[in-house]
Amino acid sequence: MGRIEESVEVAAPLDEVYRHWVRCEDFPQFMRADGSESVTTEVVEGERVAWAGATGPVNHSGVVTFHQVDAGTTRLMLQLEIEPHGLWEHLAEALGFVDRRVIDDLNDFKHHVEARATPMAG
Repeated sequence: MGRIEESVEVAAPLDEVYRHWVRCEDFPQFMRADGSESVTTEVVEGERVAWAGATGPVNHSGVVTFHQVDAGTTRLMLQLEIEPHGLWEHLAEALGFVDRRVIDDLNDFKHHVEARATPMAG
């Protein structure tokens, strides 16, 4: 089983970043679908969301936590445990493709949120 840990800073307040993360219907706008479905296993409002993969080509589970950097910046930290099945999935993991995809998806999420962020009152 592989473990991936990545983070990204989003130029938006924590509550807004959290709200976008939990709106799962928006995920296809910024994350590539891989045929996996997940079940939420834990929610701590505004702080943490955990899940486990229910179906798909790769067993996975993960947790994302939200950390306020300042009034207008949030650090999103992702920990993902994956267990690939089959030759292609193992090869993709070994070559770092899964890490790269996670980084790309987090950056896409960052841009998705920042494009819709409510401007901070000055």
